[in-house]
Amino acid sequence: MLSEQSYKKILNYFDKHLWDGKTTDTNWNYYGLILDWYFDNSVLCIDYLDIVDFFDYNGGFGFEDDQYLSEQYGNIPSGKHLQVLENILNILKHSTVNKEQSNHMIEMVTKVLKREYVKINNPDTGYLTIKPDDILDSGSYCNIVRVREGVLRKELISIFQNDEKLKKRMRYEFENMQKLQGCPAILNVYDFDLETHSYLMEQCEKNLYKYLEDEMELSFEEKIKIIIDILTGMAFAHKNSIIHRDLHLGNILKIGNDFVIADFGLSKDLSIERSMKSSYTEKNNHLFVDPLAMSDFTKLDQKSDVYSVGKIIDYVFTHNTSDPNHIFKTIVERCISRNRDLRYETAHHVLNEVESILKNQDQVENIQNTINKILNNHYDAQVHDFIIDLTETDRISKFIVEHRLSTFWRLVLRFESGYQAKILQSISYNYSEATGYGGWPNYDIFAQISYNLCLNSGDLDVRKIARRILEGCAGIRYSAQNLLEQLPS
Repeated sequence: MLSEQSYKKILNYFDKHLWDGKTTDTNWNYYGLILDWYFDNSVLCIDYLDIVDFFDYNGGFGFEDDQYLSEQYGNIPSGKHLQVLENILNILKHSTVNKEQSNHMIEMVTKVLKREYVKINNPDTGYLTIKPDDILDSGSYCNIVRVREGVLRKELISIFQNDEKLKKRMRYEFENMQKLQGCPAILNVYDFDLETHSYLMEQCEKNLYKYLEDEMELSFEEKIKIIIDILTGMAFAHKNSIIHRDLHLGNILKIGNDFVIADFGLSKDLSIERSMKSSYTEKNNHLFVDPLAMSDFTKLDQKSDVYSVGKIIDYVFTHNTSDPNHIFKTIVERCISRNRDLRYETAHHVLNEVESILKNQDQVENIQNTINKILNNHYDAQVHDFIIDLTETDRISKFIVEHRLSTFWRLVLRFESGYQAKILQSISYNYSEATGYGGWPNYDIFAQISYNLCLNSGDLDVRKIARRILEGCAGIRYSAQNLLEQLPS
């Protein structure tokens, strides 16, 4: 199917060759599209009033000669792209103007369209037609063919229809993927045809490589979604004794918001013995394959899949960025270690490590959010639990000094009197140590807290503890002594 990028490249190509100097009937010179000149010198002008009528009848388009084709048709719905190109190519084909150049343009555009699996029927006479090819993609030995909306068929290329080894591989791939159908991160396959050695599968939008190229910038959450989906699929495969051995960006496919693993053509079921042995010369995507495969492909195992997973994680998190560091850098280093003894045993272990890091990150973020609430004197259940935990572990005084919380008394008043007394008791035991035995200005923080609690707390026991703290600070700081003298006797 013609990509948006290729479509716009073709329009720009036409603009380059079909934009030239023009002259109006009143001898006014300007630059514009000369496609109307080609049209006027073709048999098409017999059936249509002019080029505007031609574009209108064939697709309901407008046409302006003073605007580039890329400006007029660059942002139309993708379903109309081929009709626009068909119109332009037919004008070039039927025009008597610059036949050599016209034929060259038709030839160049035809090559691009064929690369994108678009069918071009260009008979010697009559109209040239363009339509999507049923073949959506091709590999080294098979085609992916459209069956109907949402359903594709993977089949051997015609020249390999009698290749017994490839027939077995297709069957083996299908069987291994069928064993993994309980996992949503594995591509669904069904209906193996024994006659043609083909099978049906669900249709995807694009592979991971194309997705990463198309997206200028992915959020952290989007990257995590990709990695978790891949690890979930590979962990399930390893749990069921299936190794992939060919995992790379090209066989990780996007379906809706999910990413699924496909192409188990080189996979191996470790739980059974097969007569079909893998060749030690199999080729793989060299960026993601375990270096072990370079010497002997048959030695690839679960740790080889782990290597590929590590390379994919690193690629996803460093793509389109100059910073090689990311949250999973340590995991990646262990996945791709040349010392295989240091690698994770299976993808499940990698998944556990990733989830552990994410959980710890969430905890750190939650703690920081709670601290921010405290700094802004905001009280809620999280703040309550956090402060009580600091109190019960005698860390509240140090926390107050670290964040210079001279207004902490406002939060203390939000607690019930019993909790207020506990908080102040902990402060009274540890505030001297928290000041650093020499951090004299830190006494002012506790003096402010205790002074304001003496004035505002309605609990007598709380006021007594607060006064005792203020008296201790007053013995060291004159400013605290002044606050103590301001208290009613």
